[in-house]
Amino acid sequence: MAISYPLPSPRAFMPWTLALLATAAFAQTPADAEASKAALPTQLRYSSAIGGYQVYTDQPVQSWQQANDRVGQIGGWRAYAKEIKTGVPASAREAAPANEPHTGHHSGGKP
Repeated sequence: MAISYPLPSPRAFMPWTLALLATAAFAQTPADAEASKAALPTQLRYSSAIGGYQVYTDQPVQSWQQANDRVGQIGGWRAYAKEIKTGVPASAREAAPANEPHTGHHSGGKP
C-alpha cells in the first residue's frame, strides 16, 4: 500500500515566493541610470504667480464724443481686431483712415 502525504498549502510557499521576487527586482539595474541623472535640474528657481500683479488704478474720465472720435481716427473696430492679431497697439500705429469698401455709399459718410 502506498502512503500519500498531503501537499503543503500554497500559503506556506508565499513568503519564499515574495522573497525571491523582491530579490530579483533589486538585482536589476536601470538601463538609463546615467541618462536619468543628467535630466535632473541643477538649480531650483521659484517665481511667484502673483509677482507681476499690478493694482487697479482708475482711468481718467473723458468725453464719450472724444472717445468715439479717437476710435474713428484709429480705424474703428478693424484696428482693434488687427491689434489683437499682430500684438501692436492701435494707438502706436499712425492714425490712418480705415479701408472701407463702402465709402462711396450713403453720401460718402458712414451710416
